[in-house]
Amino acid sequence: MSDQTTEATASEGADGTRPRSRRPLLFVGIAVLLVAAVVAAVLTFRAFGSSTPAEAVSATVPVEITVAHVPAKTKIGIIVTLGDGEGSEWNEAAQGALVAERRLALGGADVALVTKNDGGTAAGGKAAVDALAKSGVAGIVVASSGSHVSGALTAAAAKGIPVVLPYAPAEKDSWSTAPAAGAISKAMTTALGDADAPLLVDLGGGAPADLRVAHVLDGDDTADTAALATTVAERTGATSNEHDADADADADAKTPTPDSDAVVVSGSAERQGAFVAALQAENVTVPVVLTPDATSPAFGAALVEAGGSLSGSFRTVGVATDDARALASDSGGRAMSAFLGGVRVLAGDHDAENLTGDQPFSAVAGAADSRSHDAVIALVRAVGTARSVEPADVTDALAALDLDTDAGIAGPALDFTQQQALGTPATVLAASAQQLGLRPASTASGDGTGSGTDAAQTASLVWFDDSSTD
Repeated sequence: MSDQTTEATASEGADGTRPRSRRPLLFVGIAVLLVAAVVAAVLTFRAFGSSTPAEAVSATVPVEITVAHVPAKTKIGIIVTLGDGEGSEWNEAAQGALVAERRLALGGADVALVTKNDGGTAAGGKAAVDALAKSGVAGIVVASSGSHVSGALTAAAAKGIPVVLPYAPAEKDSWSTAPAAGAISKAMTTALGDADAPLLVDLGGGAPADLRVAHVLDGDDTADTAALATTVAERTGATSNEHDADADADADAKTPTPDSDAVVVSGSAERQGAFVAALQAENVTVPVVLTPDATSPAFGAALVEAGGSLSGSFRTVGVATDDARALASDSGGRAMSAFLGGVRVLAGDHDAENLTGDQPFSAVAGAADSRSHDAVIALVRAVGTARSVEPADVTDALAALDLDTDAGIAGPALDFTQQQALGTPATVLAASAQQLGLRPASTASGDGTGSGTDAAQTASLVWFDDSSTD
């Protein structure tokens, strides 16, 4: 098998893209083709007063993914948001695309990723698509979220380039592999349980579609997170850490009467993480339900940075795409084990770099996400089916694909005959701070992916299905 090379993009320009150097991929013997994902310990998750033991079973799974009829030098575009702009929370998660590239290379497919930065604006998204079109990409993964994504989608639709969105809803001629809005609201309702008067704290994410809440607290423009958390504590009847026994009756009279029995938090992963830390400091004990932004690796990093605990009682909603999926002894568990094996193989390559070429992959290995991985696999499967890199041919092929774990994806099945490709309903997810031992520890920290967080922190938070809500 000939050496696979990585596409080198043009020199850094106004869009902030940094080139990835052209390096040969390193294949070290037949041993890298099969990786054993063996976990000897028993993992016990503790969620909301209940304990659900889950034992990881030994599984030997192939890391390589073989896709026939992929033309040589096939290019797939990746759009990320660098810096602190809208959608930047997914920068580290997007590194899973590199795992797909390596696994495809191990299987003999000549695929290269070309990364561009949209800067968190619609205009930046359009410019990124224009640049990728000139590079000759067969399809694009938009690894960002927020209203600005419409710029890239409009531009891609005009050029007939297929787009897969792992973290955002689909628009125009694109496909989403994220949970549908209706499924999210239904799962959030389940997470709220018997709460009669939920309080929505809007940190910029807006109100989840069709979710019933009794009260809304607008925190979008509020910089004082601690003060906002104090207000929530008062409205939920929480007991403050610092109670002044000599406080007079006037002070008591100014304290609002509790009117909320649950909290819904909507906003970016970074803001949600910092706010949950503030709620923990205020001893808020009512159910706290987060929007799916919390499944970003940036949530755990922001929570720790703000002094919060990863072991707190909070929930979000989504589908099983995290490392805990590998604990199952079914095809889904084996597929996730293979993905994590790919993470380890790539992290062990000292020449492997992140998407923007400014950090070693090993520095972001703890955050590489299966959702971005699966988006790349879907597009390459479409290329193989079409036997072409022409975007129009790839679009037609993608629109007929129905993929499961046999196709090499690590997450739930994807049906691209529908614009909402993820058919699996969203469920309630709980978090565990226990280490699973399935990923290598990140070897460096820094903000090379644009999030300004320590990638090493993100591996310590794992989301899993919360059986206590069944």
